[in-house]
Amino acid sequence: MDNIVAGPKALRLAWVAVLFLSAVYGKKDDVVCPEDPCNPFRYVPNKGINIAAAVLYFAVAVVLTFHAVRKPANYFLALVIGAWCEGIGLALRVALRTNLHSSGLYIVCYLFVVLSPCAFLAGDYILLGRLVQYLDGHRYIRPFRASHIAWIFIASDIITFCIQGAGGGLSTSHDVNTAQLGGKMFLAGIAIQMASFIFFTITWAIFGFRTWREDKQLWNRPGWKPLYWALGFTCICFLIRSIYRTIELSQGYVGYIATHERFYLGLDCLPLLFGIATYMYFWPGKYLHFENKPESLEKFPNREEEDLENGNDGYSAPNKTENANLQSLSSKRS
Repeated sequence: MDNIVAGPKALRLAWVAVLFLSAVYGKKDDVVCPEDPCNPFRYVPNKGINIAAAVLYFAVAVVLTFHAVRKPANYFLALVIGAWCEGIGLALRVALRTNLHSSGLYIVCYLFVVLSPCAFLAGDYILLGRLVQYLDGHRYIRPFRASHIAWIFIASDIITFCIQGAGGGLSTSHDVNTAQLGGKMFLAGIAIQMASFIFFTITWAIFGFRTWREDKQLWNRPGWKPLYWALGFTCICFLIRSIYRTIELSQGYVGYIATHERFYLGLDCLPLLFGIATYMYFWPGKYLHFENKPESLEKFPNREEEDLENGNDGYSAPNKTENANLQSLSSKRS
């Protein structure tokens, strides 16, 4: 049923992508001015497309906020706040059309647009840990502990956040050397963030693979896999953005990619929009009900602690007794 419902929703998202990309790549850049050192964009942001993008982000933010109120998932508020901030950043791009030489306005806009995705990544980090805890699948995430997943990757993002913020600020300097240093710092922050998120995506995949291979009972349990696959889809979207940013900054702030808006709109703005819009349909609060955990998942509530007490720090598959108990519980319920 979940797949049937998700089908039309995926088609709607695809249709939005077609329309957006048609608008982006069917237009010419308004004004490309790579020789203007006082214009940090080196182009004039397109008014119509940036307004449309801001409206879409605000629309997604409104829906996510509605979900957060209706079916609370406080651990996911970072992503909701990030959606609002990204929309504000896009609105500021429109304001910059008439203030292209305003360093202060550009810095504020730049921080909103570039750093808001850190909140999106944090949302995914937290969600994977919550999903593992909900399923009591601690052993499938070894050598990590489910409760530590978010903290490990968020700590990495905080470091890259600071590096990117400092680099972004320095890059607005009119001094060439300072601006180049800022660009290198920002590139380092983006590259580290990309490497960290690739590692997180691998962790997500390993959890699913181990569950599928070693615990068919849990893998076949209905209700959680749509959220798991949605999380994986957002990982792909966010990775596209990270790869684009890394390539863009490797060319410098006045490289071909950085001075043509269509690359930003199609490879940064759109993938991020798709990533967060996914949770409009797959809101975690609809799937993870910790107060009403399935009986078979409550049968072994302390697997992680039990493993640690027995000195089992590595990955291990569930034993035959546990599988037998789970099968017995399943047959009784049916």
